[in-house]
Amino acid sequence: MKKERTMAKVTVLLMALLLLFSSLLIAGCEEEKKPANKAAVTETKKTPEQLATEKKAREEAEIKARAEAEKKAKDEAEKAKKAEQLRAEQEQARIKQNADQKKYFVYIKKSAFTLYLMDDKNNVVKQYDCTIGKNPGQKQKRGDMKTPTGTFYVDEICDASFWTHDFGDGKGEIKGAYGPWFISINTDEMSKGAWGGIGIHGTHKPHVMRAMDSEGCIRLQNRNVEELKKYVRVGTKVVIEE
Repeated sequence: MKKERTMAKVTVLLMALLLLFSSLLIAGCEEEKKPANKAAVTETKKTPEQLATEKKAREEAEIKARAEAEKKAKDEAEKAKKAEQLRAEQEQARIKQNADQKKYFVYIKKSAFTLYLMDDKNNVVKQYDCTIGKNPGQKQKRGDMKTPTGTFYVDEICDASFWTHDFGDGKGEIKGAYGPWFISINTDEMSKGAWGGIGIHGTHKPHVMRAMDSEGCIRLQNRNVEELKKYVRVGTKVVIEE
């Protein structure tokens, strides 16, 4: 009987301990859940003013990022522009130096309707389609509409942008007949003063190229005579061949 009473006491004690452990375990789980629930509650309780402030901050950050990107792109474009300007200035300085030292000369092949810009080593630097005199052969007199052949030299470079010319076709004075520039070549040694006025110039008829259409001069498209002018100086040699 005594043994049975002892077992009953032990059983009661164990049950009491089990209940106590279960209570502590449940309490611990509830404590662990409370921070998450609290955080969730805190998150949902942002005021309209807080939300507006956060939105404004995001918008300001986006505006700042766009402004910085635009400034960077602008700075890079400006840097590229300055580099290109510097290269162009250096190229112009090189062209001027070489032209002043007569490192270029002009070679015109009448039968090919082509004007070549040559360097002092006979390398082709540029080449352009051109128009020559209406009539073939060597020039003999004024008005024979022939382009002379031989070796000549530039004696003058004139602004021809305001010049006019009457081609005798009933249309009267034509503006822009010589384009922007007239690069005059000295033919006195050959002509002995019997004729002259031969030059390389632009035209009011850019569509007429690689043809026999001029009164004896060599015509280029205006953009090409603009470019050629950068390379020639008074004294530049001009060689014209059939």
